[in-house]
Amino acid sequence: MKETSSPRSFSITDAKIPILLALKRTGELRPHEETVQDELRGIVKALEHDPVLRHPIIADSATGLVLDGTHRLAALKMLGCLTVPVALIDYENPLVGVDRWFRTIKLHDPSDLMKRLNRLSPIPVSDVDGEKSLIERSSYATLRRTEQCLAFRSMDSSPLNLCRRAFALEQIARDNHAKITYADKNDARDVSPTSIMMSTIRLEKREVVESCIKQELFPPKSTRHLIPSRPLGTSVPLRWLKTNNIEEAETEFEKHLTTMRIRKLPEGSVVGSRRYMEEVFLFEQN
Repeated sequence: MKETSSPRSFSITDAKIPILLALKRTGELRPHEETVQDELRGIVKALEHDPVLRHPIIADSATGLVLDGTHRLAALKMLGCLTVPVALIDYENPLVGVDRWFRTIKLHDPSDLMKRLNRLSPIPVSDVDGEKSLIERSSYATLRRTEQCLAFRSMDSSPLNLCRRAFALEQIARDNHAKITYADKNDARDVSPTSIMMSTIRLEKREVVESCIKQELFPPKSTRHLIPSRPLGTSVPLRWLKTNNIEEAETEFEKHLTTMRIRKLPEGSVVGSRRYMEEVFLFEQN
């Protein structure tokens, strides 16, 4: 395990991509997606009960773009934190990718939902043509059922507006009491008579950065960032993040990390209740 430290940062150098762990001021970080209020309230409540941030937020070192941890950042701001533990990486590194989430919409009887969605005049297409329309940005979403695939067309190719229109479909489904789960392309399940698979456009890195700089937020779950190496378990007390003495907090943070043991876990390892498909650098107390 190779790691180096400076008085105010901690580097992991034998990861697939360089990682720099540091405290950053909350104002230096830029989310690119909106938050889900129920999820945000849950994180705030959990941090109030146990005021320790278990895992660092992941962000681009050049722009402060938040790649993972939008809800945790918002929760820390609500709790009065001035700094945030961040794993800084190079977003332009070709090993860092951006993909999409597939939505599985589950209902006991999807017929009422489909009646509402048919008012938006979707076009029946083959699965192949539906995917092609998403790549070309002539559609903002497709819905696949056992018997058909529907494409929702758009004359507006703005990535932000396309994502917003797709999110509006999700809202319609939620209004019809549907349960929505998210999966990557490997875990996306085949559709059934009580489920609908929703596909959306795939954003490009430059589109994410441009929107972030303009402070135009995409809807939740518009992106799925693929990061080949992930640090976990840094476990930083919130009291360090609330102090006005930033230099003291940085010193405590660096000292804290240097006293911990780091285990490098291979892709597919389970940490807690989650399986990580990237390599993990797990910080543990000695």
